[in-house]
Amino acid sequence: MDKLEHLLKLTQEELKVEAYNYLQQKKMKPTYDDGFVYAKGDIPILLVAHMDTVFDEPPKRLFYNRKEDIIFNPNGGLGGDDRCGVYAIMKLLEKYRPYILFTEDEEIGCIGAEKTVDKLPKPKVKYIIEFDRRGSNDCVFYDCGNEEFMDYIESFGFETDYGSCSDISILGSEWDIASVNLSSGYYNEHTEEEYIIFHELKNTIARAEKMLREYKKAKYFDYQEIKYTPKSYTGGFTFLDDMTDDEWLAWFDQFYVKYKESAKNEEQGKKLILRKDDKSKGNNGDTNGDE
Repeated sequence: MDKLEHLLKLTQEELKVEAYNYLQQKKMKPTYDDGFVYAKGDIPILLVAHMDTVFDEPPKRLFYNRKEDIIFNPNGGLGGDDRCGVYAIMKLLEKYRPYILFTEDEEIGCIGAEKTVDKLPKPKVKYIIEFDRRGSNDCVFYDCGNEEFMDYIESFGFETDYGSCSDISILGSEWDIASVNLSSGYYNEHTEEEYIIFHELKNTIARAEKMLREYKKAKYFDYQEIKYTPKSYTGGFTFLDDMTDDEWLAWFDQFYVKYKESAKNEEQGKKLILRKDDKSKGNNGDTNGDE
C-alpha cells in the first residue's frame, strides 16, 4: 500500500527515473530512452504500464478507507490510471524477471509506444500483458483477434470485454505479438472521482503471477488482427472500409452495446470482438487511453 501511495505522488519525470533505478537494483540492465524504460528478462513475457496520467499535477494527499479498501483523493485527480499498472509490475519483479516496458505519454496518443517500436527490435517473448484497464476482472484485446490466446487468458479467471485503445494496440500490432490489457482496480479514470480498490489490484497481480510461474506451458501467440464481418451474430451488416476512424469507433460502440443487450448467452457475448476475416480494419485512432 505504501509503495502505491508513493507512486501516485510522483510526476512522470520522477517516476521514469525511479523505474529505471528500480530495474537497475534488480540487475536487469535497463534502457532509458526518449519515450520509455525497457529491460529484458529471463521469463519470455513482456509486462507493460504507462508512466503518465491525465492530470497536470500528482495528488499531494491521499485517503484510504480501510473498511472498503479504497484509495481516493477528495481534492482532485488520483492517477491510478496507470500508476496501478506500474505498481503491479514492481510487485511482480520482487519474485520474477519478465521483460519490462514502462512507456511515456500514453494518454496523449500512445507516443511512448510509438517511440518504442521505432527504436527497439521485437522482443523474444510469447505474449504481452499490459496493466492499464479499469475494474476488477476484464481482459481486453482491442483489434487482436487470436482466439486461442483469448481462451488462454480467460483460463486465469478474466472475462473478455471491449476497449478503445492502449499501448498494446501499437506494440502488439507492430511486433506481431498477441497482447492483452488486464483490469488493475481503478475506477472513474480521467476524472476527479477516480478511486482504487486495492484488493482488486492485488487479485490481478496474483493471477499475473500465476501466468509468470506457468510461462513454460504457454506457446508463442501471434497477433491476428480482427475483421468484423456479416457473419457476426448481429444478423448481418455491411462493413464500410471507407469509414473514418471516428465513424468506425462510433458505429462499433453502438453495435457493441446493442449486441450485449441481445446476446443469447454469455459465450456469444465474450466472443463478440473476435469475429475476423482475412482483411482487417486498423487501429481505430482513439487516443484517450483505455476506455
